[in-house]
Amino acid sequence: MKKLLLLFGCFISVLSTAQEIDKPYDFPVKPGTEQWAKLTTSKQMDEVCVIQDEVLSALSTKALLITCLNYPRIIDFFAADNLQVGFDFYSRHFNGLAELINRPDLNKVLLQAYFDIDLPKNKMKGYDYKLTYMQIAFLELLISQEGIIEQFKETEKLELLSETVKKLEQRVLRGESFYRQTTSALLLSRILSSENINIYLYDIDKNDLYMLFNSYGIIIDTSIIDKLLTTSKDYLINLETN
Repeated sequence: MKKLLLLFGCFISVLSTAQEIDKPYDFPVKPGTEQWAKLTTSKQMDEVCVIQDEVLSALSTKALLITCLNYPRIIDFFAADNLQVGFDFYSRHFNGLAELINRPDLNKVLLQAYFDIDLPKNKMKGYDYKLTYMQIAFLELLISQEGIIEQFKETEKLELLSETVKKLEQRVLRGESFYRQTTSALLLSRILSSENINIYLYDIDKNDLYMLFNSYGIIIDTSIIDKLLTTSKDYLINLETN
């Protein structure tokens, strides 16, 4: 009888896991709570954000992506010296992100998620809450990773380029700061780079600053954003007419 009850319990556990596979992980300790306020070191914050291996492996890629958008330390991605250093650091210190970037279907999920974002409303289809600036910026930073971009098919890259142009133009029309436009511009830059397009090929001084931006997301010359937007639009038009 005890064996039967044990087997039944295991069966229910498996069913529960299967039912929750598309549900994002709910971090037990969040910023703004009394428990989070008691954490005094970065190590302690990292420890409460660790996702158990059995939960991590059970999450669908979409659920894991939403989990990463809800990562309690997401603001710290943008507190580093530059965007790429921040991303690299937390891809090593947050096991949810480390798992996500190795999912084989990540590109498909990312492409759909990015198209599902309604930037003027700060909403994403299938996501119940308003997206923060940090969450949208994180998503663009994630997609802009060279190891991810190189896995997109050519048609997908062009679709992504077109959608990023649209979103960056929306940011400009909304009067968002150059800082908030940076991740959209970085995504454009790395897509163009994957197509061997250099926006300042014959301008050495400008090109050095551009290479710095493309590598690390450090923007010293804000005219780079306008140049990226113009070059991307021209590139798409040329493809349509040829």
